[in-house]
Amino acid sequence: MNRRIKQVWLLAILSSFLLIGLQTYWLYNSVTYSMGEMGKKNAEKAEQAIIAYLTNIGAAVKEKSHIGYVVSAYFSDFKGPCTTVCSPLDTDTIIGGVVYSKPGFGNVMEKRDTFDLRETDSNNSFDCLNTYITYQLTRFDKAHFDRFVSRKLGNDFIGAEMKTGKHRLWQTRIVEPPTLFHHEMLVEVPFNPIQYQSMQMRMQVPMLPILKGMMWQMIGSLLVTIMLLLSIAYLIKVMLLQKKVDKMRSDFVHTMIHELKRPVQTLKMCVSVFSAQKTDEKDENALIMETVREESDNLTAYLAKLREVIRAEEHIPLQITSFDIHAALQNLVAVYRKNRQKEVNVSLDYQRTSDRMMGDRDQLLNVVSNLMENSVKYSGDIVNIHVACRDTEKGEVMISVSDNGIGISPDEQQRVWTKFYRSNAYPDMMQPGIGLGLSFVDMIVKAHGGRKMMQSEVGKGTRISIVIPQHS
Repeated sequence: MNRRIKQVWLLAILSSFLLIGLQTYWLYNSVTYSMGEMGKKNAEKAEQAIIAYLTNIGAAVKEKSHIGYVVSAYFSDFKGPCTTVCSPLDTDTIIGGVVYSKPGFGNVMEKRDTFDLRETDSNNSFDCLNTYITYQLTRFDKAHFDRFVSRKLGNDFIGAEMKTGKHRLWQTRIVEPPTLFHHEMLVEVPFNPIQYQSMQMRMQVPMLPILKGMMWQMIGSLLVTIMLLLSIAYLIKVMLLQKKVDKMRSDFVHTMIHELKRPVQTLKMCVSVFSAQKTDEKDENALIMETVREESDNLTAYLAKLREVIRAEEHIPLQITSFDIHAALQNLVAVYRKNRQKEVNVSLDYQRTSDRMMGDRDQLLNVVSNLMENSVKYSGDIVNIHVACRDTEKGEVMISVSDNGIGISPDEQQRVWTKFYRSNAYPDMMQPGIGLGLSFVDMIVKAHGGRKMMQSEVGKGTRISIVIPQHS
């Protein structure tokens, strides 16, 4: 196989795998990004659920308490039981405080807590102080919290845990983001920052909305990947076929040289004998002429076989006629009985009620001749060939050729019908042949709309039958 073609194929395969890898990497990143965005939305939902819970608890506490508190460096009054008290301190420092007063004593300060809230803005300071006050006057109920948040978040909520750290958490953060292979996330939400408390909430990130959002992208990527895989498979198939064709071509050339060389050498030898005029005996001349005729016939048959294979490939119409198949088979049997290289025993079992059949006479006789020729080639020194012809139940004509040859192994019984294929099990690979005999049989039988059958056992022989339909 051409080296440059190999390099092109290798480059094409590597490029295809690289493109598939990039496609997979892009899909992975797209899903990861979508899960990250979904995680951010879940974090916002968790934060809103905490705010709603604190607002709900704070409202219940305010109905039962009289509380004043200081926020920032400004002064304002609230109508109702809550009073805001201001300490005019450094404006660069946000100071928050809570003033407790008992009913009946007016605004007399009972106790005052002051906190440094410089890390947050005034709105957050107000919320933080509210939460601090709420949990100074009530007790945290974890079961109530879980029920409340579960109603807000639905099935996405898995569980929550209160965490007390060394630093105040002012902003919601994602501790464990979701991944393609782990669909849960852990988000930490500020709960009571003044007392260093936060709420860690574990949530489920559903894949279905993500997959729905990416459906067309994934379908497109899947189609591209399938097309690439099919292209690679087809390319590999073509590579293997090309390699097989190259081997067949090489074997064919070598066999053709061998087949043409043998009869030509024989003819040259015979011509040399006549040129030397070393013999005048009629018997020897007759023997030489017979040898010349046989080798010429072999060469003609070889070229005719090539021509018939080409004609079969071009789908040349068959010459369907009614002919005497019985007489034709008798003539073939007589020809093969005259083989001088081996002891050939040929028998004919004709069981049909009629001597005539419909078909292309020349092509069908070539088929039977090919089968008998293979029987002679691939048998021992003593060849037993049995030719049978009978009618089938459907009115078809079945012709069978059986021998006592070397046989064909089961794994090769399909491949022997392939053009140029020759079994590696043959003991003598120098035996004349180019692997066209059975492929020719297959093409002619199919052209007649018939079918073929093979029964073979290694070391015992082979039986090949062809069935030809009879059209009225």
